[in-house]
Amino acid sequence: MRIQVLSFLRSIKKKLHYYFIQSKRETAPEAAYDILASTYDEQSDNPLIYLDEAVFGNILDRANLAGKIVVDIGCGTGKHWDKILTKRPFEVIGYDISGEMLTKLQQKYPDAKVYLSNDNILKELKNHSCDVVVSTLVIGYIKDLSGTFAEWNRVLKKNGEIIITDFHPVSLQKGANRSFMHKDKLIYIRNYTHSLNKIKTLATKMQWEEICLTERKVDESIRSFFERGNVLDVYENAYGTPILYGWYFRKK
Repeated sequence: MRIQVLSFLRSIKKKLHYYFIQSKRETAPEAAYDILASTYDEQSDNPLIYLDEAVFGNILDRANLAGKIVVDIGCGTGKHWDKILTKRPFEVIGYDISGEMLTKLQQKYPDAKVYLSNDNILKELKNHSCDVVVSTLVIGYIKDLSGTFAEWNRVLKKNGEIIITDFHPVSLQKGANRSFMHKDKLIYIRNYTHSLNKIKTLATKMQWEEICLTERKVDESIRSFFERGNVLDVYENAYGTPILYGWYFRKK
């Protein structure tokens, strides 16, 4: 799991066309990502993936994972695992709703410990057994964010850390959507919009203190993606719009 606007550039004009000629039926995330698994790692033209890697990398540089147990919620194909493993954690455990995504991860990391989970319950993990929870481009697919955060809190040790990235809610409020093109068909993924205020309120309830919040906007740093996709008009209309955020917390 992860993103979401996978056709952000090359098919954005097609989206406008399809919006008016077909019904907007949403596909469950697990089914959508089973479809995407075979090509998910081939998104070199996706500015959201680019920003996510940059934001996550910057946060990870501030974290000390050496000898620690890291849980990756929505690990997908393990797109961040190379970065995580360079920090020398004791163990990385992955959870995802898509069996096909996990299959791809295990092809890259044969010894990986991963679990298929459709209910956001980490039943394999004991209370206070983990040091770090990572969740990138995922929480927009979670309806019960309060219950999910409580489950993360359950497995986290005192002073445990939480790293979250996701599609910025402001972009969603302005009409962006989590969708992709597959065989000339536009597939919308069922998702939920959680405001930053809601996330902050829930984090405070869990007694997570904020270490840092990063917000990235459509700006010159990603202009080249729009140029290559021949959609500079989209870039100009979206310029200055928050597109992705990264949040880093520590459990008190």
